[in-house]
Amino acid sequence: MSTTSKEKSLASHLKTLHQKASRALILGQNSAAWEHSRTAVEHCTIERLAAEYGEQQARQLCCRLWILYICVVSSVTEVAETDGTLRIKQSVDGVRGVPESVRSVWTNVVSAFGGCAGDVDSEVLVPTVLLSLKLRDARTARDIVESWLATLSDEYMSLLGSQSVGAQQTMASYVRVCELYMLHVLPQLGDLNSAYEFLRASTVVSDSVKKEFTKRLDALRNPPVLTRKRKTTKSRARKPKLVQSPVQMVAKTEAAVETQPEKQVGTRNDLPSLASLVPHSAKIGVRRQTKTGAVVRRPRSTLSVAWRV
Repeated sequence: MSTTSKEKSLASHLKTLHQKASRALILGQNSAAWEHSRTAVEHCTIERLAAEYGEQQARQLCCRLWILYICVVSSVTEVAETDGTLRIKQSVDGVRGVPESVRSVWTNVVSAFGGCAGDVDSEVLVPTVLLSLKLRDARTARDIVESWLATLSDEYMSLLGSQSVGAQQTMASYVRVCELYMLHVLPQLGDLNSAYEFLRASTVVSDSVKKEFTKRLDALRNPPVLTRKRKTTKSRARKPKLVQSPVQMVAKTEAAVETQPEKQVGTRNDLPSLASLVPHSAKIGVRRQTKTGAVVRRPRSTLSVAWRV
């Protein structure tokens, strides 16, 4: 078998391991995901793949494998101890051989990309820094970013200032690393002064981006105080309704009855007089005597009744 076929078979094998590890991680099978990803990164180096597989394709494959490896490490490890060591989660079974710290992870990443921190792709750098921040190891995160910034190649820096096709994407990746460093790593260490100095000394970032970063740093240094607004309109206090007891209600009712005047029912004085009921214009009629002897007038338009008690 030729060397080309060997390298291609290696690349195919690494892709298969990447698929298996991704599927296991999605299904929550952390032990299987760890074994597949660990096996893949042990054989994943750009120097080993680039000779026959191509520099660009080898870099892309290494980025995919190491990003997945870092995600698996984040899922199987707990918060770092005070000395920076990692430990396996109690809920994870069957996982062996995890790295001792995030520093050891970064060391293996740098070795896979040729031994220079500046040659590591920013897509791999960012999840490594986020892993450090998740495990409350901001010092390691700072060292990782600073080592990457200090060893960037001249070709990379010249690409940032050019107007070529890949310059915009490279600039976006660089700004993302700077944002992570100034607004997340250094603030966790309480070192905002270094963030301001780094921003002032930068000759690559544009003035508009600097202005935006300065505004966000000012907000971190002097966070706004949230105060509750008092209501200017006075709300009318509702008077509580007085609930009367049954005894009070009965007494109130009896008092109201006593104050009313008594009415005599059934007496002759209560009946209105016939003269008041009949108008003056209607008092013209024929006099007629009833059987009882009473005399009444029957107006033409009014019916009158009289009786004797």
